[in-house]
Amino acid sequence: MAEDCDASHRGRSRITEWTILRVAFLALHFAEYSSRLALAMSRHHDVLLLLGAENARDELSNSLHETLKHTMTVVKVKLPRLRDPRLLGTVLEVTRRIRQFAPDVVHVQEFNLAFIGLPVLMLRRKLPVILTVHDPLPHSGGIDRNGWRFRVVKWFRRNCCRLIVHGTRNRTDLVSFNVATDGRVDVVPHGILGRDTIERDAATGDVHTFLFFGRIEEYKGLKYLLDAGDILARRGRVFRILIAGTGSDLARHRRRIAAAPWVSLEDRYIPADDVPALFRRALAVVLPYTDGTQSGVVAMAFAYSRPVIATDVGDVPEVVIDGESGRIVPSRDAVTLADAMDDLMRDRRLRDALAAGAAQTAQHVLSWGSIAAITQDVYQRALRSRQPGRPERTARC
Repeated sequence: MAEDCDASHRGRSRITEWTILRVAFLALHFAEYSSRLALAMSRHHDVLLLLGAENARDELSNSLHETLKHTMTVVKVKLPRLRDPRLLGTVLEVTRRIRQFAPDVVHVQEFNLAFIGLPVLMLRRKLPVILTVHDPLPHSGGIDRNGWRFRVVKWFRRNCCRLIVHGTRNRTDLVSFNVATDGRVDVVPHGILGRDTIERDAATGDVHTFLFFGRIEEYKGLKYLLDAGDILARRGRVFRILIAGTGSDLARHRRRIAAAPWVSLEDRYIPADDVPALFRRALAVVLPYTDGTQSGVVAMAFAYSRPVIATDVGDVPEVVIDGESGRIVPSRDAVTLADAMDDLMRDRRLRDALAAGAAQTAQHVLSWGSIAAITQDVYQRALRSRQPGRPERTARC
């Protein structure tokens, strides 16, 4: 079921603001995000990290694998298919591992409830369970917001002690669809991805190349990026759009991509060790999303000091500050998107200023040390809510 990488633990002591906590991370998806947060937390606390084995293999670089191996206890869980009769055994084993670790706090990344629902329900009576909600509302094309599956998700969120989202719009969306969570939702930024440290030399990129990276679904807005490319081509600009990733929306654009000499396509899942070369090739990263909540691609771009051209959706504008670390354009507006791309190619001072702003954001707002400190405050609020004699805001804590 799992393979272990063991590290020593310090003893448990009484919970105070300055206590060493024992934190169990249940992260069967979002492996890199969770691993980097766990590493930052492990500088001051004892950590158990449970990852989905396949997700960890895909998202973690070799160097990050090695760092985790020598820093904390890591359990890689082999997840069966949903109809596999071994599913219940896997879920019970995950619960046993967490109980054996005897944590003060359980921090869960929201994922398929078949895998995380039972452990949370079995543990929440004795321990505060913190849930990170990456997508408060389903993306377009996802599960029906009025259907029974989303109602189950809402019920599950109601039964966690505190919830973490990555921006204020996400918090508003979460509370509007889950009124019972009001007062229990904390905003914690999404930390940098792809690197351990900030790479400041943005001058290595090709001043004519724009990167579109990640899972390619309809809401990612590839159509509008290709429309913007057509506009730039008609203006006579010399440029290249590098599309790196795969997904369900790629098929309907294949003929168009093949006919565009200014497009390069890497149609594959991009392994973690191949990511740096792609970002280093780019002048900027483009996110022409039609809807969404936030984006780990922004956090990755900033780690390489690459500015981001993004649309005004979700909490992206809270991270990509227009004119400081990138450009924000209206969604579904190919002309304005093309103008923003054109500006960056033509204006070196603008490129350099936005690259510096991206690096500054990565070093401060999105640094894992800062995020771990904010997250620790969330844990402390959850723990204080369970102290004897203290009035509880909600029975779920």
